Amino acid sequence: MRWKMNAVCNWKGQASTVVVVLAATLAPAAAAAEVVTLQELEELALQNQARWEAANARSAQAGADVDAARAGKMPTFWMNISGVVAPGSDIERVETTDGREVNVRASPTVRERTAFRPNIRYEGTIDMRAPLYDGQTRAAVKAAEAYRAAAQASSGASRETVLAMVRASYLDWMANHLLHRLAATSAEEANAQRERIAVRVADGDRPGSELDDARYEGLQAELVAATALAKTVTAKRFLESAVGTELSPEAEPDAQLLETDSKGSSSDAGWEVEALERQRDAARQEAQMYRKGRAPVLAVVGQTGVAGVNERVFPMYRLGVNLAVPLWDGGRAVAMAHAADAQASELDARAHDARIARADERRQALLDRQHAENQLALANSLVTVSEKRVGQAQTSYDLGARDLEAVADARAALRDVQSRRVQIQIARADAVLRLKDKD
Repeated sequence: MRWKMNAVCNWKGQASTVVVVLAATLAPAAAAAEVVTLQELEELALQNQARWEAANARSAQAGADVDAARAGKMPTFWMNISGVVAPGSDIERVETTDGREVNVRASPTVRERTAFRPNIRYEGTIDMRAPLYDGQTRAAVKAAEAYRAAAQASSGASRETVLAMVRASYLDWMANHLLHRLAATSAEEANAQRERIAVRVADGDRPGSELDDARYEGLQAELVAATALAKTVTAKRFLESAVGTELSPEAEPDAQLLETDSKGSSSDAGWEVEALERQRDAARQEAQMYRKGRAPVLAVVGQTGVAGVNERVFPMYRLGVNLAVPLWDGGRAVAMAHAADAQASELDARAHDARIARADERRQALLDRQHAENQLALANSLVTVSEKRVGQAQTSYDLGARDLEAVADARAALRDVQSRRVQIQIARADAVLRLKDKD
């Protein structure tokens, strides 16, 4: 705005020159403006926020935990290969009671000559275990799935927090931007008024004291505009911090956001409530998993491979059913189940409180929107009346019926009601966005 003000600060020029300069300088500024929408900044914030990335990472980790839990229901295979050099375990051929000859493994006594002769013993097997019934594994899968759902809901809650920060900063930036625009327009009008008075003073139509009053009004308006510009720059910096990126110097908010609307016809629980409820369900599933730790486990076991001593190699295999029944673990499973149940109760209470709070926030947003719309209708009427009063005061001054102070007072009153209207518009937009969050 400094270059605009300098163009009209030459109070010895003509009013026509001022109009031409203002028209020439305002046109490039409007063309160079870069409108940045709230949706664009929200998308950038979600890409740049480390907290949002961490929430996604937790969700991915929870998904991996589900895969790991499900793996417990699948058959497992492993290979064993061993070799050792040790005395004993000689291969001997013996005759069975039915007359057949078979090879057996036997060890000589210490008094025999070959007792300490080393032999090479080796074994290679593939082992398999396939669970038929494992209640704890099934409970572990359900618990992992519940924790994954809770992590996804927590990601949504983190996303909601990021968007709330961006929207609040964006509305603050827009409010200060609009207030600065009003202050800059007021400063331009005050300086244009000073130029007109300077011409009339030079022609002898007005006393020189009015020019000093006009200068005072112009400087005061420029000070207000400079203060508004500083607040706009600060609000923009806060917005850039919330988004995680730097905006261009020509960036300005999208004023169409003030026209957005929301009927507010329905509402949901919200990500925060859902995250708490999912965490509660996960804690309950975890308690069930600990209780299932005392259930028996039934599995099919198998083994196949070869074993041998020196050059003698023998086949080996086995297939059977294994039943494992836990007897006593010192009370650990019961204690862990009780702890998980207590955590579930706490999360259930927090979810209930969060649901009530969200419903209260939605009702408050509805009231805020209604109040803002009522106030906006009054503010629009007041701005219209104030604009007429400025015109009337200016006409009376030009005719000599009123002094310059009356014009300045009317313009000050117009600035006040225009600023108040901006604040009401921002409050209405904030209420509408809050309703959209809860619909």
